[in-house]
Amino acid sequence: DLAFRFPNEVEPYTPRIYACLRDPSTKVRRHTLMVLTHLILNDMVKVKGQVCEIALCLRDTDQRMRDTARLLFHELSKRSNNPVYNLLPDIISQLSQTSVAKEDFRTILSFLLGYIKKERQNEMLIDKLCHRFPKCTSLSQTADITYCLTLLKVNEKSVKCMIDNFKLYKDALHDEEIRKHFAAIITKGKKLSKPELKQALEEWESKLDEQAQLGKENELAGQKAK
Repeated sequence: DLAFRFPNEVEPYTPRIYACLRDPSTKVRRHTLMVLTHLILNDMVKVKGQVCEIALCLRDTDQRMRDTARLLFHELSKRSNNPVYNLLPDIISQLSQTSVAKEDFRTILSFLLGYIKKERQNEMLIDKLCHRFPKCTSLSQTADITYCLTLLKVNEKSVKCMIDNFKLYKDALHDEEIRKHFAAIITKGKKLSKPELKQALEEWESKLDEQAQLGKENELAGQKAK
């Protein structure tokens, strides 16, 4: 009621409401998510920085919490501007910086990236993800982003984008997991029939292999120097 009548008064306390999603009591978490779902879907609370807290509910120990979180994202995805697309960069960034387990991160993103249906949104998201590589402070964060790339559709524009941004992730290619993710993207792309795309993929693959080998040699040299 307060959010409806006095939104500006309630707004500064929004983080405190979201904090209740981490309460040890299942009852408190359920009520909080139920209220937030109502407020968000009725445009009384804007989903901003705290959206990561709702995404984490997709892996809550309580089944009802998981179902409610799924329902919220499902309803948001049905809106014409697909807010899920706009929220994804923040969710990915925040989740990869928290101590969330790798399995939880991947389950959450597999679910959310399934809502990216439009080719244009798919392409723009790939570009945004590529530009997050320089902000990664660890190989595990880089691996998280490359995993997200494997979940998106591969087409000519998305492949071109990843090739053009090669310099943003080339230094991480010595990592086995990251290299495997890019290999999965290339395999997916090769299933498309266009010969010019296949040629670009083969050239990109050679470039990736070369850089991965160079990275491993540099890493080995660094270890020997130590």
